[in-house]
Amino acid sequence: MNINFSTKPCVGKREKILKIYLPFFLIIVLTLVNLSVFLYYRLENSSSHGKIDKLKREISNYNKKIALNLSDLKKVKFKQFKKEYAFYYSMSVKRKLSWADLFERFEKILPEDVKLAMISPKVEGKKILLSISAEAKSKESELKFVENLAKNKKFAHPFIEYESLDPSGSLKFSISVEYRIGK
Repeated sequence: MNINFSTKPCVGKREKILKIYLPFFLIIVLTLVNLSVFLYYRLENSSSHGKIDKLKREISNYNKKIALNLSDLKKVKFKQFKKEYAFYYSMSVKRKLSWADLFERFEKILPEDVKLAMISPKVEGKKILLSISAEAKSKESELKFVENLAKNKKFAHPFIEYESLDPSGSLKFSISVEYRIGK
């Protein structure tokens, strides 16, 4: 038998704290911990989703570029490309096409006031067709260049494809001509 002679009413509070307030306090603390963990991972997750969306956009852009490049590749006829490649390769191995020889010939036949801007070779069968873009100070210089090409036995069938007068007064033109190898 236990007799309590205490006049203070708070003697039973300890039991009340352990039974009611402590579990309530633990629930609040656990809820706050869970909420903070949830918010942390929620922010991490949204950051990760932002990075994933950025990567998806980059992949989409790369896929578009790949599709464009594939469409360009499909335009190239493989058999024709293979023939041209084989021809260029055989010429480089046999050293039949000498760029030094080609430019040496241009040096001899090019008038002083004509400047070459671009030379593009194209193989058609056993022929090499050159597309030449140039600039001249006068129409006479352009015609002299075409005449010199026609006279040279390494070149055949020069043809002026395009010409325009530049605002600066120079004449820009494009010529196609056959370049003969080994003759």
